[in-house]
Amino acid sequence: GVFRAVKSKGKNAYIVLNKPNIGIETLLKRMEGTVEYSNIFITNDQALNRISKDTLLIIVDVHIKSFTEFPKLVEKAEKMVIIDHHRKSADYIDNAVLYYIETYASSTSELVTEIIQYITDKPVLKTIEAEALMAGIMVDTKDFSFKTGVRTFEAASYLRKIGADTTSVKQLLTDDMATYIARSDAVKNAKIINGNIAIGICKGSAESSVTLAVPEAADELLTIKGITASFIMAKQGSDVIVSGRSLGEINVQIILEKLGGGGHLTVAGARINNSTLKEAEAMVTEAIRQYQEEGEVK
Repeated sequence: GVFRAVKSKGKNAYIVLNKPNIGIETLLKRMEGTVEYSNIFITNDQALNRISKDTLLIIVDVHIKSFTEFPKLVEKAEKMVIIDHHRKSADYIDNAVLYYIETYASSTSELVTEIIQYITDKPVLKTIEAEALMAGIMVDTKDFSFKTGVRTFEAASYLRKIGADTTSVKQLLTDDMATYIARSDAVKNAKIINGNIAIGICKGSAESSVTLAVPEAADELLTIKGITASFIMAKQGSDVIVSGRSLGEINVQIILEKLGGGGHLTVAGARINNSTLKEAEAMVTEAIRQYQEEGEVK
């Protein structure tokens, strides 16, 4: 979406992407073979070689340097814009020329869709771009059931009007068998603490499948009666990634902020460096205990 907004103003635009994860493989395959998208993805080294004092680096859906695709690029860029919907953390990138951080928004895809409508009077998004933005909204809202406001539906309506097909969008979000199995096993083996909080571990043969299955399993646990918050974790290299989800009664953002993470009241994540799964589970459990002792419920 940001790529198209920049191109609509007659500027060159590139997306830094080194290794696609399984969540966007379907989208990238649909873009393959299209001349317009043949040269838009560049690697870390290519980005470093092209950046100059006049380059504008646009960072989306995150505002912490270590969470970006290439932190060194953030260090080198002189001009940055940040578009995000997560609550600003203490270690945010503090030298951007513009911050568009709106925590009320369902997703960064919603914000970008709005920006595009302000940039030009005529629709400029290609169908695949509109569907990618719609997929982003659907992922963050769990198919329009969480953190969904009037502006969310207005953005979705705009994307639908310019060609986003909901069936095609659903196909962008389908899982492969390895991801499905990893997610199902994490849900099956989750344990309940304090009567309403589920904690589970996601294991699998492929790291890419596990990475995608972690937030999906956390989401799925919330569909089980009596569970109001869930935490799923998995190994990623020497680290452990954690996804937290909540129906709103428990603030998973505050819990995972204790572990260096962040996000929203109902959707949050964290990365625990150099940790085993057993150590990470103990840390998450302790963070939950501290949170409940502090009496924070909203």
